[in-house]
Amino acid sequence: MSISTQLVKKLVQIPIFGGLTIAEAAEFFEAAQESSIARGTTLFREGDDGDALLVILEGEVAITLKAVELAKLSKHHVLGEMSLMGEGEVRSATATALTDVKVLTVPCKRVQKMLKNDHVAALKVVANLAQVMSKRLAALSERFVNVSGGGKKKEELADFGRILTTWQF
Repeated sequence: MSISTQLVKKLVQIPIFGGLTIAEAAEFFEAAQESSIARGTTLFREGDDGDALLVILEGEVAITLKAVELAKLSKHHVLGEMSLMGEGEVRSATATALTDVKVLTVPCKRVQKMLKNDHVAALKVVANLAQVMSKRLAALSERFVNVSGGGKKKEELADFGRILTTWQF
């Protein structure tokens, strides 16, 4: 399925797709499928096969882990990005549509094939993905500190967060 140039121009503004040229992005999204999902529908559950990256085009999705809400994602956010990291990945959380949602689904097998062939677009996306995941981990750590009450744990997590964001090991 071919997506519109107008949509491709919007997608390259999303951090995970940043740095892609319009031509690279069009090729990256060549196998992507748009779909509509009704409010209340579960997009995927924790433990399901991680078979695709999803880009929210419209609506809002809740991300939960063991019934605890981790995040609410909306237009132009991505989910399922960890599934791009390798074959056999499983979903680490559950995603549920809070409103009617429109998503763009990018099959992981397509991206993994592109990576094996050193495709520039896929390599750029994976580099961006590392940055996005680092920011999400930092936000999750901060939330954990706020819930756990702080103290020594807060200092230890802050040190850990600095290591993850500066890549100084």
